[in-house]
Amino acid sequence: MNEKNQGTVLKFLHCGDIHLDTPFMGLAPEKSDERRLGLRQNFMKMMDYVRGAGIHYVLISGDLFETECATNSTAELLIREFRNSPDTKFIIAPGKYDCYENNPIYTSGRLPSNCYVFSSDKLDRFDFEEDKVVIYGWAFMGETLADSPLYKRTVGDSSKINMVCGYADLDGELSRELCPVSTADLKRFGADYYAFGSRHEGGEFVNLGSSMYGYSGALESTGFDEPGIGGAKLITVKYKGGEMSMDAKNLSFGQIVFHKEIIDVSGLETSNDIINRISHLVSEKKYGKETALYLELTGEIDPRFIIPKNLGSDTYGLYSFEMKDKTLPLHGTQPFRRDMSVKGELFRQLLPMLESENEDERLLAARAFREGLAALENREIDT
Repeated sequence: MNEKNQGTVLKFLHCGDIHLDTPFMGLAPEKSDERRLGLRQNFMKMMDYVRGAGIHYVLISGDLFETECATNSTAELLIREFRNSPDTKFIIAPGKYDCYENNPIYTSGRLPSNCYVFSSDKLDRFDFEEDKVVIYGWAFMGETLADSPLYKRTVGDSSKINMVCGYADLDGELSRELCPVSTADLKRFGADYYAFGSRHEGGEFVNLGSSMYGYSGALESTGFDEPGIGGAKLITVKYKGGEMSMDAKNLSFGQIVFHKEIIDVSGLETSNDIINRISHLVSEKKYGKETALYLELTGEIDPRFIIPKNLGSDTYGLYSFEMKDKTLPLHGTQPFRRDMSVKGELFRQLLPMLESENEDERLLAARAFREGLAALENREIDT
């Protein structure tokens, strides 16, 4: 190893899937606007950490923002934050949602000189001789990338710190169209660390003998289909006694945590019973004002018990609460099976659908039976 590097400590922050300006589908419009602002604040929080911790390199492995939703204020935010961090180099590998082609933020030349953006779907590199660092990567030019840029390639100089930054799908577990690099590609290529993006859940670091890889995870979870809290990864490279070592740890910058839960309310007969059951769950899981909760109610309840749509949503002390009623009106229905009136006939006609293996069919039949029964009994229900 070059004498210049003896005793050197270099810090790399690996982030990605930030999705600035994401529409936050699934939240109410006012909450969606609030979360877009919150995501910007989290990005600035991460940038404050970059400056305070003395990060030398930030590797952004795709989907820094969502091109279709991006605003000029987002561009100004990025330019300002990068410019305010002159001692840090930012390496950006455009991904599926911020692909390079026709992207005004990347192609306008407005980004400051400490930003380095990959602009080809073929393997490329940025060399930083002052630190003996080489960062390899690629860019999505559109929404797909079918070939692995690392296939049958190797690092140019193994005596340097070799990093890879890219939006990729390891072993094609998600899609063969999202840059399916293989574990064999990584072992052959020989980089010290692979900074990947595309999987919002992040996860732990994975060792590959003398190297490792990691998915940064989203900076903050953006919906109920991605439960949890987001973050980034810190990789510290040290030289001591002519040997290089890497320390790696997960960082968290997220504020709002998205959770999905299922509660079986079979046999419960009042709204208060269900509210108490939900309150118990919230307390047991220690959910609070930073929790966005999506709740599914399942089980069999009385056909005449109509679960209110809001069900005391303001009583749980959560950031947001959404509920899906997937209960079936099958509790205590034995009399309907023997009833020779129109009510009994309605129930018997819908019973095969209520017991179907297809969830959509079951829920459609449940609604039909509840509304039909209410109409026959001259009751009004909130549909």
